[in-house]
Amino acid sequence: MRPRTDLLANRYELRAPIAGGGMGQVWRGQDTLLDRPVAVKVLRDQFAGNATFLTRFRAEAQHAALLTHPHIAAVFDYGEVPAGPDGSPLAYLVMELVEGESLADLLARVGRLDPARTVDILWQAADGLAAAHAAGVVHRDIKPANLLVTPQGVVKITDFGIARSAASVAVTGTGQVIGTAHYFSPEQATGGASTPASDVYALGTVGYECLAGRRPFEAENPVQIAVMHIRDAPPPLPAGIPAGVRALVERAMAKDPHARFPDGAALRDAAGRLAPGLPTSPTRRATTAVLPVAGPGTTPMAAATTAARARSRWAIPLLAGLGALLLAVAVLAVVLPDRSEPAPPGEAPTATTPAGIEVLAAAHIGRPVQEVQADLVGRGLRVELVAVETADVPAGQVTALDPVGTLAPGDLVRLSYAVSPVPVPAPVPPPVDPGDDGREDREEAEEDRKKAEEERKEAEEEAKEAEEKARKDAEEAMKEAEEERQDREEDREEGGD
Repeated sequence: MRPRTDLLANRYELRAPIAGGGMGQVWRGQDTLLDRPVAVKVLRDQFAGNATFLTRFRAEAQHAALLTHPHIAAVFDYGEVPAGPDGSPLAYLVMELVEGESLADLLARVGRLDPARTVDILWQAADGLAAAHAAGVVHRDIKPANLLVTPQGVVKITDFGIARSAASVAVTGTGQVIGTAHYFSPEQATGGASTPASDVYALGTVGYECLAGRRPFEAENPVQIAVMHIRDAPPPLPAGIPAGVRALVERAMAKDPHARFPDGAALRDAAGRLAPGLPTSPTRRATTAVLPVAGPGTTPMAAATTAARARSRWAIPLLAGLGALLLAVAVLAVVLPDRSEPAPPGEAPTATTPAGIEVLAAAHIGRPVQEVQADLVGRGLRVELVAVETADVPAGQVTALDPVGTLAPGDLVRLSYAVSPVPVPAPVPPPVDPGDDGREDREEAEEDRKKAEEERKEAEEEAKEAEEKARKDAEEAMKEAEEERQDREEDREEGGD
């Protein structure tokens, strides 16, 4: 695709291609009206006349326009140009130009990131997702390529091309697999509905890749990768990763959506609690300021200058008063005897003896085992899982903990959880003397045994059929995804030429 010689919509100058996606190509551009650099995403020519792709492209603009947040690339404008002499219509999306590189390029360059920087990236991305989820938007394609990192370390989410809004009509077919195979949530891999927890899984997978320097699942084709997301546990993270960071990623990547952090806000809060305790944790970056648009309620520059001067008149005496107060506090700290005071909420105790970890059975029994495991590991304990066959408790729920009470960091807790009992065929009745008169009982017992055996076989066949159907559905959906990926690769190669 080549830029037109004239200005796009009589306003935007397309200067150089900077990226290519499945539906469009992104250009570095210049807004000649406001005299500022912008990123312009143009729908590819082969899709511009397709109503489905045009609807999806409009949806990207609408979804992203709903969101104004420091960790989401802002959308400035959207437009559609009617077909010209060449017969090709054109749709475009004007966005904030984020200087920097994608997280995918960063990982390709450095290999892996330390835990502190990984948690910082997760915090920022989850903060952006929290705003999207609060607005009813699910991104559905969180991956390193869609996380832009500025030279100052600020993370911005981009590409809401396949996002879903709870307030809008779906633009993808029911049961259609949407997303990128390496970062699929299990529910996405089976064609299920995407929820905020699906974005959490994808971001947890990104965190895993940052820490390990590799993706959690690799295979020869996307179908196999999708099946691994559904069935397999990821390889352990490298040794030396702090237990809290490990637990954060493991919970985000839980197979059961209910065992994960429910949305971006919950993941952000968990990462925020974890960050201060990490060695060499980067200082939280200041929130990006957004310049106000001139209009009603905007403070004129002269008024702002006057206010600044007014503040400077009382700032000096205020600083002097604060200095005197700090001096008084320092004197009291030296004169007064040392007294033990409880640490403020959220601060670690300063005593050299590590505090005990209180584990109460009532607080954990009945909860999902993955959730309890992540909780205990995150508090510094080791966990051993013990499966208990029982029909009295739903599968996956915790049935017992041992030991309980006040434990020391690093103690081992045996966590028992329920699994459904395996059905066994009815026992064959012992042979009976032909001479007795219990023939009817024997025949009835034999019929019951045969019936139980038939039911067992039917259940096995139904399970196999369901598994085969899910596998075929996943294969078909993943073939479509692979074809789209190959098309995107070809488009990128053409754009590079």
